[in-house]
Amino acid sequence: MKLRYEFSVMEMDGEYMAVPVGENAEQFNGMLRMNDVSAEILDLLKEDTTPETVHRILRERYPDSDDREIGEQLAAFLNQLVREGLLIVP
Repeated sequence: MKLRYEFSVMEMDGEYMAVPVGENAEQFNGMLRMNDVSAEILDLLKEDTTPETVHRILRERYPDSDDREIGEQLAAFLNQLVREGLLIVP
């Protein structure tokens, strides 16, 4: 899986905004508002990867977090990206 568009992510007052950039940026009108973890996930999706790999990386970065909670939040975010047509899933 991989992002359909290239995004530039910036932090504004503790909230992260992602705007499309690059040659197909005009195909997506709008921006994404997200938290810091979602911004990290978005960064990981720049390259072709799997949900399992992203989950493993998040577990390593947040060892004190509950594994089930990480999985649920990751699934919710990925599903949202799929619904919005922002994620290419083979």
